Amino acid sequence: MARRGGCVLNGCLAVLMTALVLVLFGMWRLSTASGRADGRARERMKESVEQTRDLLSQAASDGSLLGTEIDRSMRGGSGKANTAEVQRHGRRVTVTESFAIVAGGWYGGSASGCYRFELVPASSPPPVSVHELSDALCRDRSATTRYRDPAAVAADVVVELRAAVTRGGLTGVQNASVWQTGGIVRTGQETKHGQLITLALLSRGLVPADRDCYEFRAGAKPVTVTTRKLSLDGCDRIQREQQARAAAALRAELDAGSRQIEHRLERAVADGTLTDAELKRALALQQTDEGRALSFDAPVAVSVRVRRSPSEVDVVAKVNALDINHTSTGCYEFRAHLAKQSVTRRPVAETDCFG
Repeated sequence: MARRGGCVLNGCLAVLMTALVLVLFGMWRLSTASGRADGRARERMKESVEQTRDLLSQAASDGSLLGTEIDRSMRGGSGKANTAEVQRHGRRVTVTESFAIVAGGWYGGSASGCYRFELVPASSPPPVSVHELSDALCRDRSATTRYRDPAAVAADVVVELRAAVTRGGLTGVQNASVWQTGGIVRTGQETKHGQLITLALLSRGLVPADRDCYEFRAGAKPVTVTTRKLSLDGCDRIQREQQARAAAALRAELDAGSRQIEHRLERAVADGTLTDAELKRALALQQTDEGRALSFDAPVAVSVRVRRSPSEVDVVAKVNALDINHTSTGCYEFRAHLAKQSVTRRPVAETDCFG
């Protein structure tokens, strides 16, 4: 019995020891979780620095390194456009930037660092030396960092677009990497007279109001790229013109539908009368699907209000486009002049139909 009791006791001790080990292991894991998360963040920051080094080398492999190319290479940096410190001494280029990484998970780790990249652009990918500096250096620099002058950025864009149009014509300009540069926002593009015209906002500060508008014109035959600064609302020109064309197309669609109703009403009043049945038939014109009749009820016009007098019948109706694939709807007044045996139509305020 003593031996059996000892076995039971030994088993209990084993369970207790196992539980104690697990508790201590869990406490150790919890106490070191933050450090491990910081370690992951440091590894990610190191990868980001290495990626930046490779991107700078690739960008400088054509013998030059533009400011816009530097901005795109700083993907792992502060994330702000045009804020890296760039120094040029002859052909040598030095770029200083701060890096900050936050790692996800239950315990979010973080890491930050200040790095300097040095290289000399060459005809093949040049080596890039990387030096880690004190965080204080980047903190002191960030207090005085200013965005690049938009005019200087625009000059870089012209150089990149000239290379893009030489390589790929106007399509190359449309898909040029320079449009992916932080601080450059395209607001519109159009092709006119063999040129691709691009409107873009270039940042000169941290707030949205600190932007300048530039127009870039690229031609393929001959290869030309020019730029000029516009007023800020000039960057909305293409969008405004597109909206105006869309509005005109919408009006044309609705006018086509309302004109058909007008013609049907004119035929109905040819005898100087317009009965309810004739009005109903005139408004029963059906929409089509690309010219094919629909198998369900989809009238072009739906009456909202009818007013009669001895000389006139006034109808206000919702009017749809003739083709059901166009979802536009407007409000029109049709006035049948019985004595004159004629019909006039005009668009009216949408509140007359939808208010």
